[in-house]
Amino acid sequence: MWRTPVYQADCPGAAEHLPVLREMILEAEKTDTQAANFGGIDAIKSSQTMLTWDHPSIEWLKVQIAAAGDAMTRAVLGDAAAEIGDHDVNAEAWAVVYRSGGSLRPHTHHDSAWSGVLYVAADPSSDTEAGYLQMLDPRPAAVGRIASPGVVRYSPIPGRMIAFPGWQPHSVKATATDARLRIAIAWNIAYHERWSRMS
Repeated sequence: MWRTPVYQADCPGAAEHLPVLREMILEAEKTDTQAANFGGIDAIKSSQTMLTWDHPSIEWLKVQIAAAGDAMTRAVLGDAAAEIGDHDVNAEAWAVVYRSGGSLRPHTHHDSAWSGVLYVAADPSSDTEAGYLQMLDPRPAAVGRIASPGVVRYSPIPGRMIAFPGWQPHSVKATATDARLRIAIAWNIAYHERWSRMS
């Protein structure tokens, strides 16, 4: 994809942990004073503190995020990826709850090395592309000259993790109006400023 690394994997253990995460997210939504629809349409983004929650399913989530981040780092840095220690990595995660018609405008996570999403729940819909993660060509000149292959789409399959560079523009296609609920966990990984090999 435009010579851009993308990670995609179906997470082991998802069948056990996704129902738990779904209920935790919906319960937290009732009391999260920092939840907002920033950047979204009919979508609620939670505060970015999920990784601080004390629960075995959050520990499982951390492992999945770390696996995606490690794979992306190895793909870009090769052997130099081994130089990164746990103390060099900063991670955050938040939930996004989409209801009927919910979508997310094009944006980047420009202050992160890697960003990603884990799909927690996606109710069936008659629109086969509803809720797709859409990767946009980051090359403005290619788009302007019609030299771009266009948008690359990823289906919101529960248990699937997708990761990409933080600078990669992306959006989320609207959830179909006949769908009841879609839940995703988004995350970022950044590296401590003392570790500069990513730049």
